[in-house]
Amino acid sequence: MSIRPMTAKNYRKLISVSQRQQPATVWFKDAHYLNVYTGQVEKGHITLSGERIAYVGDQEPLTNDQTTIVKLNEEQVLVPGYIEPHAHPFQWYNPLTWGEWLLTKGTTVSINDNMFLIRALSDREAIQFIEELDSRGQHMWLWWARFDGQTATARHEARFSEESVKKWLAHPLVIQGGELTSWPLLLKGDEELANWMRLARQTYGKRIEGHLPGASSETLNILAAAGVGADHEALNGEDVLKRLRLGLYATLRYSSIRPDLPDILREIREMPGINPALLMLTNDGSMPYFVDQSGCPEMLKMVLEAGFVPEDAYRMVSLNPATYYGLDQELGGIAPGRLAHINILNGLENPQPIHVMVEGEWVVRDGKRLHPLSGEWLTRYFQPLKENIKINTDDLKRGQGQIGLQLVNNVITRPYTYDPQQPLADDEAYLSLVANRGEWVLNTRVKGFTGPALSGLASTFTSSEHYILVGRDYRHMVSALDQALQLGGGIAAFFEDGNQLIIPLPLAGGMSLLSMAELKSISETFVKQMKAYGYPHQDPIYSLLFFTATHLPYVRLTSDGVYLIKEQRTATPVTRLG
Repeated sequence: MSIRPMTAKNYRKLISVSQRQQPATVWFKDAHYLNVYTGQVEKGHITLSGERIAYVGDQEPLTNDQTTIVKLNEEQVLVPGYIEPHAHPFQWYNPLTWGEWLLTKGTTVSINDNMFLIRALSDREAIQFIEELDSRGQHMWLWWARFDGQTATARHEARFSEESVKKWLAHPLVIQGGELTSWPLLLKGDEELANWMRLARQTYGKRIEGHLPGASSETLNILAAAGVGADHEALNGEDVLKRLRLGLYATLRYSSIRPDLPDILREIREMPGINPALLMLTNDGSMPYFVDQSGCPEMLKMVLEAGFVPEDAYRMVSLNPATYYGLDQELGGIAPGRLAHINILNGLENPQPIHVMVEGEWVVRDGKRLHPLSGEWLTRYFQPLKENIKINTDDLKRGQGQIGLQLVNNVITRPYTYDPQQPLADDEAYLSLVANRGEWVLNTRVKGFTGPALSGLASTFTSSEHYILVGRDYRHMVSALDQALQLGGGIAAFFEDGNQLIIPLPLAGGMSLLSMAELKSISETFVKQMKAYGYPHQDPIYSLLFFTATHLPYVRLTSDGVYLIKEQRTATPVTRLG
């Protein structure tokens, strides 16, 4: 469902339908619709020519027996299909499952992270995948081009080359560079990164999105000058205003690790200088258990409840992202020439659509997905992990340092000092990173992740290609890794009372073919059980994912060792295995 150039024949037909010289394919008769350009709910005839809107106005179209006539009741209103501007479609769900679920929420377009593709596939395979996904699905998946892998290791970052970056930026399904997590390198004069950003903006005309939590106005100035056009990391109302003052779009998020959108909306509602035209909304890769709380309809309700007028609220998920990405001639509004991405609502106060149309075809009727798609073909690209490594308990005791990771919230870890000769405290556990080929292991401790009940947990779902082990019993940590690899990838957890949690993720160790509803149930159980056994925060899934992500403070696990972010040095090296 990419934005394809019209053929000459379809172009001429579109003009003829708008002139009422050829019959419309669909006629919304005397329909109420939100005009996002004027901010008014208007009433008129809307006619389609195939996948595009041909006419919006007072004149009735030419019809024939092939024309579908849609007559709505007085309460119903048409709004543009929603756009998710910042998506991570690999959070246990896969991109196809993600797109299928988004359609039920009226979100017809998403702009997606390519990190998992970069890690799991070659560029040729990854680009072949996004093209096949585009040809098979009814949702529209557009993509990012990453500049870095969110790790501090030279080997992993070597996956990002100028040749690779150019290949991605040149692709028509790729519409932005980023998200830019390596911006501190730019501030230090990294010429390679600066060149890639220049290419993105000047050569390929693509946007660049930042990842700029806590950035000062001075830093935002520099990054805006370098080409960053939007950021989703505003932590409060003042952060939003700082971005808007410099011409940046501010993408407001409501996610499983940052559910503070209502607070930010209340702060900015009465702020002088807030321009709603520069605001967008995202759920920023929420885990399955949280997606039904953080779709576009749910976020729109929060915006409306905060006191924003409906036209501004709906622009945040339609015209604003379309304009930001330069797609406003194709998407974001109900107007002639635009693709027919249309949601039908029971009034603007009810953002959850009852019917959804994509490119002139119904994809959701009465809230039900029509003709859901199978994802079995994904296994051609994403293979189960192989059971090709053997780690024993002695391996998990080797090379202990004295710097551990203290989890202070869902994702932030601070270094702390421990004595490896001393027994674990009640809120401590052993923590290991195991190479996916078994050639090394990194052993330390973690504080604030679990209580005494977690015997052993293994996860192949991490932000690197390596595996996380955590627990208080080395034997059960090894058993959990064996179990996870027998699944072809996933998460296995053993508890001291004999309870177990087994979550298969056989698509490259990070994704499932299960539906979003099934994954929602499984992830809810996982979160509930982890909290019951001592996890003190909100989202243990994100904690596991980000133990290896060096774009976050203050200490992380890498293939070099325990890495201190601020000091940019390795505190404890990995231990090579024979």
